[in-house]
Amino acid sequence: MNSADRFHSALDLHLPDRVPLFYQHLGAAKWLLQSTGLKMRDGFHDPEIFSKLAMAAYDIYSFDNVMAGWGDILVEAQAHGTAWRFPERDFYPRADKYVPMSDVDKIHPVDPMDDRFWSVLIKAAEIMFHRYREEVAVVGCVNSPMLIASEIVGLENLLIGCLTEPSAVDRVLSAVTESSEAYGERISDIGLEDVFIENGTAGNELMDLETYERFDRKYLEKETDSFRRKGLRTIVHNCSAEPFWESQMKVGPTALHLNLRSVNMDEIICKLRGRTAFIAGIEHTDLLLNGTPKEIETKVEETISAWDKAPGLIIGPGCELPYKTPLENILALRNGTIYHGTY
Repeated sequence: MNSADRFHSALDLHLPDRVPLFYQHLGAAKWLLQSTGLKMRDGFHDPEIFSKLAMAAYDIYSFDNVMAGWGDILVEAQAHGTAWRFPERDFYPRADKYVPMSDVDKIHPVDPMDDRFWSVLIKAAEIMFHRYREEVAVVGCVNSPMLIASEIVGLENLLIGCLTEPSAVDRVLSAVTESSEAYGERISDIGLEDVFIENGTAGNELMDLETYERFDRKYLEKETDSFRRKGLRTIVHNCSAEPFWESQMKVGPTALHLNLRSVNMDEIICKLRGRTAFIAGIEHTDLLLNGTPKEIETKVEETISAWDKAPGLIIGPGCELPYKTPLENILALRNGTIYHGTY
């Protein structure tokens, strides 16, 4: 069974020959840039460069998927009017100017292929899919409507708007949801089977559950329903500190991806095992960044043992691997999963 089959088998709740590994965005980009001699900022403009960076991750880390998406959260937002700038250091762009809430009527749905930057990700996905689909799973990537909206008008403005201008927030969310649905159609036409949805706004540290369900989950559900109608498996990610993961489950994702530091594993097992695939996120900002390879292997072993060989478990980092995550720690995550998760 190759990496692509292993990954898809786990998402479909079939027991693979071993627990698959999930790779998110361009994690631990230091090693990718060093090995290729490429610049991250050039990948924003050139799908060939992006695909080379993504495939370098596969060559170095050997996880069971590659992701056609960046770790920044601005690609979709700039397509809807956010002004961004690239810092002098080769890294992700920064928001330079948000769209004022008074101008939300000017925010309209876009076709991702008509945008200079968003289209690069789709073209890179097509390159990787046609060249490497027999070897590794190529996963599409899009931010949730709420997350996109937070980077169009600014997070604070959006949250205040939920209380003071709910109709204006609905207009923004409706527009970006329609754009996201167009994205799903584009990657489905290419032949991709899976899409990763970043929904890190779904946490109690940002809003209460009622507000989440009124705005965030409402449009997330529209997005995921649209993707499913196109035949796409949906991976819903939430790296918030107090995740509303049970509410997220109501949108019916194929898989849920959570940081293990923020959830109770026994509760996850009780409510997900055998029903929904679970991407168990090994804590990335402390353990994977600062821990020892032995500590990482121990956490992987504990997680796999707790799942007890049931179908639907995938191991991954809790979110995108920090830029300078030690290579030996990434390899410990990989090797520990192969060793303890081989059946």
